[in-house]
Amino acid sequence: MKALSVSLIRPLLTLVLLAGLSAFAADAPPAKPADAQPAPKADAKKPATPAADEPAPKIEGVALARPDGRWLGLAVESGRFVLRFYDKDKKPEKQPDAARASARWKPVGKVSEQRAVLNPASEAAALTEPQFVSPPLTFKVYLPLLDAEGQAMQSLVADLGDLPAK
Repeated sequence: MKALSVSLIRPLLTLVLLAGLSAFAADAPPAKPADAQPAPKADAKKPATPAADEPAPKIEGVALARPDGRWLGLAVESGRFVLRFYDKDKKPEKQPDAARASARWKPVGKVSEQRAVLNPASEAAALTEPQFVSPPLTFKVYLPLLDAEGQAMQSLVADLGDLPAK
């Protein structure tokens, strides 16, 4: 008798669960089909402008926003830091507003921090340094920007883990 009651209880529990699930599904709002979305109006198209055809400006390296709306891009090229200056529209500036920058970082697998001074580069609007930066590039770089008198203008932190993969 005990075996009979257990064999009847399992199907009954299954039926109760299915009935509860179907009642729950009936309370849910009906799903809208994908074709029920309104089609865009043909006359709502905007004419193509030359600005829309241009690609968006790209900041090379890790993009760093400055408080005044301008941008910096810190990249590692040929094993050395390159700090580029960009305007509010993310277009390269003709000349950096900082005379130099100081870089401080703790490389992976090293005991002490490393430091370097980034000076004006031959290319426009960039500061660079000759010291080799050894990989892996998964550390933070602390960058105080200095004016011509050596006074700190601004201090930024860049996480090289955010560098785009090449």
